[in-house]
Amino acid sequence: MLEKLKQLNKQNVIRYFIILGITILFCQNFLQMHYSSDTYVLYDLGYMEYPSKYFLLDGRLISTIVCYLAGILNIPIPAYIIGMDIIGIIFIATAIYLINQIIEDIIKPKKNILKLMILASCFILILNQFTLEYLLFPESAVMCLGVLLNVIATKLMVNNPKHKYIKIFFVLLGAVFCYQGVLNMFPVFAILIYIVKQIVDTREYKIKEKEFFIEMIKLTIIVVIVLSICMVAIQIGTKLLNSNQDRMMHLVDMEAVLLRGETVLEYLDELWNTTMHMLPDNTNTIVLIISFITMVILKTKKEIIMQYILLIMVSFIICIVPMFIFNTGICGRVNEPLTMLWGASQIILLAQSTIVNKEKTTKFIYSFIIVSFIINNIFIMQNITEHIASNRVEENMGKTIKYTLEQYEQQTGNMITKFAYCYDQNPQQYAVGIRPIGSLTERKLACSWSISEAINFYCNRKLEPVRMSTKIYSEKMIYKDYKEFSEEQLIFDGDTLYILVY
Repeated sequence: MLEKLKQLNKQNVIRYFIILGITILFCQNFLQMHYSSDTYVLYDLGYMEYPSKYFLLDGRLISTIVCYLAGILNIPIPAYIIGMDIIGIIFIATAIYLINQIIEDIIKPKKNILKLMILASCFILILNQFTLEYLLFPESAVMCLGVLLNVIATKLMVNNPKHKYIKIFFVLLGAVFCYQGVLNMFPVFAILIYIVKQIVDTREYKIKEKEFFIEMIKLTIIVVIVLSICMVAIQIGTKLLNSNQDRMMHLVDMEAVLLRGETVLEYLDELWNTTMHMLPDNTNTIVLIISFITMVILKTKKEIIMQYILLIMVSFIICIVPMFIFNTGICGRVNEPLTMLWGASQIILLAQSTIVNKEKTTKFIYSFIIVSFIINNIFIMQNITEHIASNRVEENMGKTIKYTLEQYEQQTGNMITKFAYCYDQNPQQYAVGIRPIGSLTERKLACSWSISEAINFYCNRKLEPVRMSTKIYSEKMIYKDYKEFSEEQLIFDGDTLYILVY
């Protein structure tokens, strides 16, 4: 018996390190110095000021503590960025390992091929395109810890330990204080696990259905309480720091609601149909169509299909509702459930295939998963590479600005101490030749929340932000529209650098 346990533990360790190795392989381009818009802000403000201006106002207490600790230890920012990504990748790999264990314990696969397919589906479930934003920012490890905590809460839900709901509450509270956006992963995990359990459970359906809805109500109450605590923490932080920041949507009348509804539909088109250009268009819709057709072929019970539809509806609702409450844009990291549906669908198909003897259909499901796994991970590597490429474009632009600035100072004797900017007629969010994949490739030297900090970083100084000169703008910038960076966009006047952002 002891030998069997040792062998089992050895197998688990080997499996974990295989998962970790694969995760590192796919995300390896993050293991070098790279820049998000927040990275420039961190450089500009420093470890101690940065959290009070951003994290505390958003209720991200764990990110605040980690950032302060890095400041106390005086960790160089490049080492901090890369170190946080290494830890983040470990957390993601651990989350994949645990969710794979949970699914295997329910389905109890006997064939190695089925075990491999479950593992591949778990990779797609957790390490999908929108997950990349969790590894993008300086606090990447903390955001990835939030993902892991969601999986741990799911494991508690399945294992049913003593004081289960209290434990789930505290784990989810930890997740929401890592990053609020990761909490919307938990409903997807919870519903998915219960669908899989009901597929393999041989008890009468009415008994299973009653358990399902009672459990969902209890978990919903926990999630609502956790979110309420987080909102209170944000309000307290805002008051203590005397901040005027307000990210809430104030929909004062029906017209405002309808206008916001139109904007939300545009966001959904970008998030669902084009996946923020991270995957081929309509990939998500094709996956759902294939999944529905395969379920019908497998003679899946209508009750299971209805619960699958519920999973899809919940995934959309928990992404749409915050768009009406908060002033959010098109953002992958807070809409993770939409890309989780790919892996979730495949796990449900695998569970159903174990109770139906349809060899050809099972082989099709395996082929579907293998192709999905390959496509998903090819685009993960491509999208991270595109992020690095966008950094290189930004770096070249920053070096050009610095060189031009220093040449001006040498020629005129004037010292540049101030900075102002405005946008041309049709400003571009992405550089020419760079794919528009959200925060991964947005131009940090064009974002209003990071342009000043990025200029300071590349020019290696602390310029004072000032208003754009009306005279400079009307004489040298008005009506101009650039498609790429040019030194013509840099105007020097006395001690001030003016930039026309294309």
